[in-house]
Amino acid sequence: MRTSLPRHPVAFLFRLSSLIASTALLFASCDGGAPQQPQQGSGEPCESAKDCADGVPCTVDRCSGGRCESVADDTRCPGGRCDRARGGCVNEKACATPADCVDADPCTQEERCDDSLRQCVFEGLDGDGDDALPVICGGADCDDDDPRNAPTFGELCDGADNNCNGAADEGEGSALCGAEDARCVSGRCECPAGQGYCPLVTASGFHCIDVQSDPENCGACGRSCPGVTTCVGGQCTCAEGLALCGSTCVDLSEDELHCGACGESCGANDCIDGVCTACGGVGEPCCGGVSCRGDLGECGPGGTCAAKACAEPSEPLPDTHLPRCSADTLPCIDACTVSSCVDDCFEADTTIPRMFDGVWVDCAGCVDYQVQACAARSCQPSLSAAYCCIEERCGGTLDSACEDRCAVELDEYYRCSDATDCGFFLRAEEPRSCFP
Repeated sequence: MRTSLPRHPVAFLFRLSSLIASTALLFASCDGGAPQQPQQGSGEPCESAKDCADGVPCTVDRCSGGRCESVADDTRCPGGRCDRARGGCVNEKACATPADCVDADPCTQEERCDDSLRQCVFEGLDGDGDDALPVICGGADCDDDDPRNAPTFGELCDGADNNCNGAADEGEGSALCGAEDARCVSGRCECPAGQGYCPLVTASGFHCIDVQSDPENCGACGRSCPGVTTCVGGQCTCAEGLALCGSTCVDLSEDELHCGACGESCGANDCIDGVCTACGGVGEPCCGGVSCRGDLGECGPGGTCAAKACAEPSEPLPDTHLPRCSADTLPCIDACTVSSCVDDCFEADTTIPRMFDGVWVDCAGCVDYQVQACAARSCQPSLSAAYCCIEERCGGTLDSACEDRCAVELDEYYRCSDATDCGFFLRAEEPRSCFP
């Protein structure tokens, strides 16, 4: 029996090649339509998948071999396919207006009409914005309400199932936390006792650092000590004898802004041994041991402010120029216990007044002068300061304007003279006495 050959060998070869091609396609279709496995990326350099986001919701963005790679994933397009060129999902539905693309399927969002193709395009449902569709829409996002979880994510220490494999925080603590010696405890990264889980200063990530001695993380992450201090036992510490007030080390025994304690200001006073002390006035300690207030005093021996040399005591009038009071006035004054009584004694005096240097002087005036002389001897420092002020600031004339200019010095003298007993203890033997 003889086998017959085809009459058209060319046609036979064409059918044979078609059969081979069809068989290859058949085997390819048996692969289940799985996306092509990614090879080493050829895009921009990367460290993680976050560096490779291309803005196309239906692509899977990976960092492979230090290079970015984006692969279209049709499972993210319910009822359609992922078209990277179009920037999203497309289907075979024709359209003339956007209204033609609107449907009732919640898995398709932002339906619109691509005018160039006259074809409907859309975005897949992604409730948490992590570029992964929920399972109901054909995706693999295990929690579409939590952007920390998606099948392409790496596992972190946060109490969540980040990679959607059914377990949270699985793996070594150092790998999850990115820091050697760190442990993942109840969704938190913890370091050994005495150390803090602190961010790196010069790079991304964290590390375990000794917060008991690190001046940049003293007692807590990010708490930096001022340059004048060191970190001891988790506290920024100054040198011995100094205290840390804000960002400055100060001596509380003499700092006028922090006298005895931080924030205790002495104002115009001096800080001496941690106590705010009045200084700078005549008879008071020199401020800072070297200066006195105003222009009327100077720091004298022993660190005490004294009146300047320009202040000389005033000379009282000679005895012969003062009219004397009657012999009965002194016992009257001695019996007085209030100042108004003394005034009554003066008014009752029968001594005849007289004119002296153009001034009408009577018994009361004489006693007034004697009281002033007595007070002057008791209050010489303040009197000298007042006198010096009148000379230097008022040209030697005491008027209302001068009282304003020398108010501080005059008030000091008045307080001293009012505190003396000169007005109630006049004696006939007092030099230049007004009494016989």
